[in-house]
Amino acid sequence: MHEDDVKAGFIFAQCTDPYLAVMERHEAVAHLLRRTTFGPRPGQVERLADRDLGELISEILDDRGDRAEGAAPPDVADDAETLVRWWINRLRDPRAGIHERMVWYWHGHFTTSLDRVSAEMMWRQHQRIRRHALGNFGDLAREIATDAAMLVYLDGSGSTGDNPNENLARELMELFTLGVGNYTEDDVKAGARALSGHWVDWERAEVHFEPDDHYDRPVRFLGERSRHDVDSVIDAVLAQPACARHVASRLHRHLVGLDPEPAHLDELAALFRDRDLEILPLVEAILRSDAFAGARRTRPRQPVEWLVAALPALGADDVEIDLWALERAGQLPFHPPNVGGWPDDDRWVDGSQVLERVNRVLDLGWREAIDTDVEADVDTVLARCGIWEVSPATRAVLDDAIRRQSEYDRGLELLLALTLTSPEFSLA
Repeated sequence: MHEDDVKAGFIFAQCTDPYLAVMERHEAVAHLLRRTTFGPRPGQVERLADRDLGELISEILDDRGDRAEGAAPPDVADDAETLVRWWINRLRDPRAGIHERMVWYWHGHFTTSLDRVSAEMMWRQHQRIRRHALGNFGDLAREIATDAAMLVYLDGSGSTGDNPNENLARELMELFTLGVGNYTEDDVKAGARALSGHWVDWERAEVHFEPDDHYDRPVRFLGERSRHDVDSVIDAVLAQPACARHVASRLHRHLVGLDPEPAHLDELAALFRDRDLEILPLVEAILRSDAFAGARRTRPRQPVEWLVAALPALGADDVEIDLWALERAGQLPFHPPNVGGWPDDDRWVDGSQVLERVNRVLDLGWREAIDTDVEADVDTVLARCGIWEVSPATRAVLDDAIRRQSEYDRGLELLLALTLTSPEFSLA
């Protein structure tokens, strides 16, 4: 099969033929858990299927603390691998909820990479994101603007008023707050001068401000001429109507998988502004919207999301994750490809990704790392993988596979591999 055909099969597969109408509630709960956690885990949907969805959303949002308490803080000591493994274990923790999902989102929004910064710098930035993941966007943006990792990554460290580097000012507006078309090149130049004067001490991972290196003369930034500094720059971008719209649109795309309709974006942006850019009310508004309820399987599961969900389905909770396999798949935490973060397009379900995931499942099967007590039955495996709504094509493939390859011939491993690489599982 040609790779384009593989993509088309994943992106356009429609789950239009549920087993039974009663399974609609199960699928709705599974959809909510796929977007607000890294689940669902085996048995979780069945336990929650009788719950009112509105009440379940409230419960998920109320339980918004950093629940993955089982993983102790890492002793990074400039050890990048230790930090990566620490976070992967957090993501895998069954107690990880909406807070961890939002930490994952903000890591891709305010992007920094261990390819350019020390583990200690990254760890400190990560703690800032954890503190504000469901708090105030303005507070988070203000801290990130003078964060050591961000200053190094975007060349803000050492930027002086006489010789300003424009990277930080540009990405602050283009990617983090306003979006393309909502600022000018003159704003970039002025913003670079206003943000100048910061230096990062690599040994201590600390930031120092040198007044003599700061441009302390008036500049016109986003329409206001003043002696600008970090605080006034952040105040100015947060006050722009485009800021609430940009952040709301990006978060909507992450949680829903689609760009919001213009009228819906107007509503979300207005709410976000009215709540002083508090993140939690915006998340709640998105989760309770008709757009969210109707957008099942509209975004590909990225490699980390897929793996964190697949391992419990396999019963391989204790398996140590191969970091090289994640890197080969194109997504290693703390190592995004560029300042734009990981793309959210269909590359995550192309032919190479499918083959990589099949190999991952079969490898675990041959190493007898999966739970072989699971019955090699199509319905059982689908439910274990959190799937209650399946296309006729997928169902036919699974039924035919287990007819041709019995449980005695590792039929369970085949069923799991096919289910975990099906459109229904690969698309969240």
